[in-house]
Amino acid sequence: MKNNTQDIDLLKVAVGEKYNRPIVTVTDCKQLAEDITNSLPGEQISQKTIQRIWQQGHTNISNSILNILAKYAGYADYYSAVEALKEKNAPGKYFSHSLMVGKYKLHDAMIIVLNQNNYEMTPEALAEEINRQGLYEREDKLPLPAEQILMRVETREKYFTYDENKNIVSLNPSHRNPADNK
Repeated sequence: MKNNTQDIDLLKVAVGEKYNRPIVTVTDCKQLAEDITNSLPGEQISQKTIQRIWQQGHTNISNSILNILAKYAGYADYYSAVEALKEKNAPGKYFSHSLMVGKYKLHDAMIIVLNQNNYEMTPEALAEEINRQGLYEREDKLPLPAEQILMRVETREKYFTYDENKNIVSLNPSHRNPADNK
């Protein structure tokens, strides 16, 4: 069943918070699968499934797998997890200040990546590229989710826009190619 990408991103963040380590490499996926299996007696999830979700961005995920991930993160099931996580991550819950020397504020990181990519990208691709380049670090040290990108676009209409389906984030022409200031 194809699921909402933003909901899955929220669940991935919650799982990452519980796991307390980034889930980036094959080894991370293997260790997370083992941790889930050890934490939830009677439940199993494979390393390959974790890889498909975290590394390949699959959204065709069965309800049973989503429920296992939600239980691992401390929720009764996937739907209650999404409901609680949406409430928790309502606008204003994200921090956008730069925490480390050499990191950009989210706004600046978005402008840099959009300038590198012909001024428009999907929110998912934009978040992924900011994470890949290490331009921004969240206060909780978790990967930047696409939902945070969309919230930034909604609050910074002077700089960014998106299409009616929120599929493409664009940089307004007046803010293209700014000087890079760290």
